[in-house]
Amino acid sequence: MKNDKTATSQDVAKLAGVSQSAVSRCFTKGASISSRTKLRVLEAAKKLKYKAPSISNINISTEDSGLVGVILPYVTSRYYPEVLTELHEALKIGGYRILLITTDDGEELDEKLVQPYLKEKLIAIVSATKPTESFVESCNLKRIQFIAYNRSWDIPTLSSVACDHKNGGEMVAEYFIKNKHTKIGMIEGPKGSFVSDQRIKGFKTFFKNNKNTKLYSEKGFFTYDGGFQAAQKILKNKGISAIFCADDTMAFGCLDYIKQNTTIKIPKDLELIGYDDISMSHWKSYDLTTVRQPIRQMSKLVTQLVDDYIKDPDYESVKHIVQGSLIKRKTTR
Repeated sequence: MKNDKTATSQDVAKLAGVSQSAVSRCFTKGASISSRTKLRVLEAAKKLKYKAPSISNINISTEDSGLVGVILPYVTSRYYPEVLTELHEALKIGGYRILLITTDDGEELDEKLVQPYLKEKLIAIVSATKPTESFVESCNLKRIQFIAYNRSWDIPTLSSVACDHKNGGEMVAEYFIKNKHTKIGMIEGPKGSFVSDQRIKGFKTFFKNNKNTKLYSEKGFFTYDGGFQAAQKILKNKGISAIFCADDTMAFGCLDYIKQNTTIKIPKDLELIGYDDISMSHWKSYDLTTVRQPIRQMSKLVTQLVDDYIKDPDYESVKHIVQGSLIKRKTTR
């Protein structure tokens, strides 16, 4: 008797001896899968006459299943509005809507904090705020994908998209060493900030074996006023010829302090580098050299992760690390 049953991805996975998510990756453009596994899946699919569903055949309801929660701290920061713009554009093109949720600096994300929003039938949460492991597990049980944005926490079941902050700090240090600076200031973000810690760690590590260099550090708390006040403290140390700020907003405060209260000429007497490359960085009044985070690329990767999860909720977590680049402007020589 002829069997007219249409083959499923589970059937292919069973015949090929692989997981169902491996079958999904095989038929997803750009997904990671070994050539050996791919061959096994394709052979099984051919034998079973399996037809993989195309993206256009996957139903994403704009009312129910297309809502992505975006959780951001530092909502007054000039960086996060630009992140939100890029995320909104990338997710909108993918057919998703955004629900913005804000948190206080240093607040740990748990179910109680976002409970009022869970009734909105979220399909995914994209968060720059650290979650508790129990909250991530709760999301998994509810089939809500959790994606860490610009962070990389040691929680195995969550995916992430982040810039390589440590490498960015190393790039700045390498530039300062090349230009023979020996007394260098650092303006850091708040204590416990993942991105500030990583950027400063990369920066300091690069100087580890350079005994001729002396580093001076102050906190700027990711604010303009913080950068302004930190510059005042750092420049009490005579001979400072370079300053690295762990974000652009602090760099603007630092730069304005120097312009308004000193005779130091930028970049002749002192070179200054920020981090993020927000839109104000190329304003004529600042023209700031900075490390650019590719937030458009990062937003597209977030959207791809959401797409992959909708096609296969058992898809393994993925951690994307993207590289920043040093953008030279008029605060360096």
